[in-house]
Amino acid sequence: MKVCVIGLDGATWDLLDPWLDDLPTIKSFADERRTELDSCIPPLSMPAWKVYSTGMNPGDLGVFTFVEPDFEDQQFKTVTNESFTTRELWDYLGEHGHQSAIINMPTTYPPRDIDGWMISGPFSGKQEDYTRPATLERTLNRNEYTILPEYYLSRDPDDIDGAVASVEKKLQTALGFTEKTDFIHTTLYLTDTVQHTEWDSPVAKAFWEEVDGKLAWFLDQLDEEWNVVLMSDHGFGYTKGRFYLNTWLEEQGYIHINDSGFDLGDLFGVVGLDYDRALALMQKLRLSGFVLDVLPESFLRKVARQMPGNRKLEGLQDKIDWEADAVALAPLIYTRNKQIADEIRSKLLEVTDRDGERVIEEVYYGENIYPDADVRVPDLVIKHTDYGISDIVKPGVLFEYDGNWRHHKTAHHRRNGILTARGPDVEDVSFDSPRLYDIAPTILDGFGIDIPTGMRGESTGLLGNNAQRRDVRVDRNVERVVEHDAHVEQKLKDLGYL
Repeated sequence: MKVCVIGLDGATWDLLDPWLDDLPTIKSFADERRTELDSCIPPLSMPAWKVYSTGMNPGDLGVFTFVEPDFEDQQFKTVTNESFTTRELWDYLGEHGHQSAIINMPTTYPPRDIDGWMISGPFSGKQEDYTRPATLERTLNRNEYTILPEYYLSRDPDDIDGAVASVEKKLQTALGFTEKTDFIHTTLYLTDTVQHTEWDSPVAKAFWEEVDGKLAWFLDQLDEEWNVVLMSDHGFGYTKGRFYLNTWLEEQGYIHINDSGFDLGDLFGVVGLDYDRALALMQKLRLSGFVLDVLPESFLRKVARQMPGNRKLEGLQDKIDWEADAVALAPLIYTRNKQIADEIRSKLLEVTDRDGERVIEEVYYGENIYPDADVRVPDLVIKHTDYGISDIVKPGVLFEYDGNWRHHKTAHHRRNGILTARGPDVEDVSFDSPRLYDIAPTILDGFGIDIPTGMRGESTGLLGNNAQRRDVRVDRNVERVVEHDAHVEQKLKDLGYL
């Protein structure tokens, strides 16, 4: 059996369905079989891609977002590939003689040795030491391979051709491994980037049409023995506005920030320059890439953190009171005790917008959705709603509504991902609300590799029922590493996750 998984980051049928007549390749998959794929809680690329590759939930993995609070050292630490200790799909495949190629999947930096090839995806910091084997990097660089193009930083429609070229390069790279492997995964990450800022605009539709055309080319080159799965790590939905969680928590007295002393933020405020205006100006003058190349990263981080309108908690770790009632990394909230958690949850469910509509649909207790976690779980997890939940602190500003910021067609993550497949071994199954962590056991089942009893997901039977549940080791027996990584942190900031 040969399986190629193409991850369309953030894809959702809600967006694609009205466009399917202009997306003939994706439509050809959907016409055969399709379903909605339920992502994880929270539906963020970190940890969602690891949920896919391990068959576990975020609590099992001990990772809930891009950084995690270290209450002992009183700082936020960066999550990377080394923060995960669970075996992944390609580990089981390699153990049974199947080589894999993993291309551009977020959460894979730094790369690690597998039975095959690994090319790290977004959140890799600088484009250095991003492949295993390491010699592969030289070949990719000669072929002008880039992890992410200029568009991911500029979000400028004039740069969209570079985004299309990046998609094509990822598929070309995947095609180069088809003679050597039985399993290929490649993530087309820019579908997420475009949807964040363009949503259902003509720019987004044109980009998806280009992606569809590149997929058609890829499939034409692929041998007929390959089964192809199209899936996404999470879905998307239109953003009505932003709710500033930490501003709300500060006003309610649950967090405290010491802003005493004059710093760069005060200077920017005097001249009327805030983060959004500065970024928009850099983008308009096309200076963003130049500035990042010329100025030291440490200086840029300091400036960005202190600019009015960008008081991120990650950049304020020395100013926040770590002994306060709460610390939040939206949509996660850590609290001092259960009573505080109950209070915050109750009050959040009563928050309304300017139209009197409830903003928060649900606030989960972390212990209920991650009952078996071996690490401290967030006490509260806010369900993604029509509002983006931001952890920027904007004093006096609880809401910004669509149209009041630089992007007018914004969207953010939901749990409504996609799953569709076709190929010689794909079964005509009736899907029963599959979840993201069902994909790994589904693929193992197709290869006839027994599914670990410790794996939370269940096989959908999409690639056949050829395996049994068995007591198989799920841990890689490696030390978990979570530390401050300046390069990865900067990349996450550039992508808008910090």
